[in-house]
Amino acid sequence: MPKVLLWRVLCPCDFGNGGDSYYVDVMLIIKANEMKEKFLFFFNHKLVQFSARLILGGVFIYASIDKIAYPKEFAAIVVKYQILPEKLAIYFAFLLPWVELFLGIFVILGFLVRESAISLSFLVLVFMIAILIRSLAGPIGNCGCFSITPSGTSQSIAFLIFRDVLFLLCGLILALSNKAKKLHESFLSQIY
Repeated sequence: MPKVLLWRVLCPCDFGNGGDSYYVDVMLIIKANEMKEKFLFFFNHKLVQFSARLILGGVFIYASIDKIAYPKEFAAIVVKYQILPEKLAIYFAFLLPWVELFLGIFVILGFLVRESAISLSFLVLVFMIAILIRSLAGPIGNCGCFSITPSGTSQSIAFLIFRDVLFLLCGLILALSNKAKKLHESFLSQIY
């Protein structure tokens, strides 16, 4: 609030419409600060944080189970994307489910939440890019996201991207929150 009053005192000039212009600018600054505080309060709220942790962690744990149970089938799906060389795609397919599982567990248990959320958000971005690239070649039968068994129907690209954006939002809530930063700092202070 003092910054707004200081700005008002330093700029008392008329902007061409009777002096109302600087008052409107000050009110916009106040409203923007109020919105920012409400926005940060919402994303730092315990219930929002807890929900984001459960959703993001639960989704990735669930997504990893079928991939771990049927690694050859998942590897075949990854190879069909034709983004990576075949040998690298097979290694990626065997490693990815375990990374998803452990990061999901970390997020839910509150261990390295910020780092895990950033990593999972990066994975979501990679998945979105892969889905978009694969969609250029034609309809996607089974994206391999949650189930290895073929669904029989083509999945909507818009739905897959929308779903991934929601997961990305959960990851960003956790990565950018003050609570995650505090958890990160308290964990590091215990190590050192």
